[in-house]
Amino acid sequence: MPKPRTPSAVLEARGAFDKDPARRRDDFEAGAFDRTPPKYFKIKQKEVWNEIVDALPASVLQATDRMAVELAARLIAQFRAQPDSEVTSAQVAQIRTALAVLGMTPADRSRVSVKKETPTNPFAALMGAPKKAH
Repeated sequence: MPKPRTPSAVLEARGAFDKDPARRRDDFEAGAFDRTPPKYFKIKQKEVWNEIVDALPASVLQATDRMAVELAARLIAQFRAQPDSEVTSAQVAQIRTALAVLGMTPADRSRVSVKKETPTNPFAALMGAPKKAH
């Protein structure tokens, strides 16, 4: 399995672009995630949707993640509605995969990068140019 790409923010912090500025690339941003559950969801599905969305940092979810969250919410709501004797290993595997895609398992959490706000220097504005704090 190939090694996953290192996020640009990590490369920037390591100083990789100082040596080779041509390596710089912009990470894909799909836009803001709409936290409201789909209108056609049943009550239990909405509860699971909200549970998933509340558990993840806001900066992790993007607009393109709605279908992944929807799939996970549907699978978990169905799983919870069943008696234990009817749960199949295939269902558990599907849920585990859906959660892994969202970075909601211990192993997959380490692969998710969260955008952090870069602090600004309040005194830089007085000097005429906004500069990043170190």
